[in-house]
Amino acid sequence: MSGRIKTIEQQIAGMRADWPLFRVRKPDRHSAVWTGELKPQFSKYRIEIRYALGDFPEVRVLAPELTRLPENPEGPLPHVYRPLTDPTLCLFDPATDEWDGSMLISRTTIPWSIDWLTFYEFWLMTGSWSGGGRHPEPSHQRAEAQQ
Repeated sequence: MSGRIKTIEQQIAGMRADWPLFRVRKPDRHSAVWTGELKPQFSKYRIEIRYALGDFPEVRVLAPELTRLPENPEGPLPHVYRPLTDPTLCLFDPATDEWDGSMLISRTTIPWSIDWLTFYEFWLMTGSWSGGGRHPEPSHQRAEAQQ
């Protein structure tokens, strides 16, 4: 999967070509932040993607606020990275090399975000996450399970 790492300029050009309504800002020459709207099925979501060379893209839903279901057996908000006050979406498993810097964010992270939001909408309706995937347990849960 791994090829030549895309530069920030290449990532920006890819987003501009594939998702022209997303806005971009460059905090520095090694990173970019995009904001834009996606409408998977029923609702429109404003998302933010943060990316720095050498890291994984991080996706947050800015609006509307994601609904939590505190009594849900899969957790109040499944397939996100903590903290729950500012969660990032769990779009791929970093341990299995599903994403690397040679890939365009516009062709991976955005479609995966649409999929995540679709599964989220159905999770709200059914209480069951149908998106599959493996999500690592938070470290404090692993520690409690080992005691």
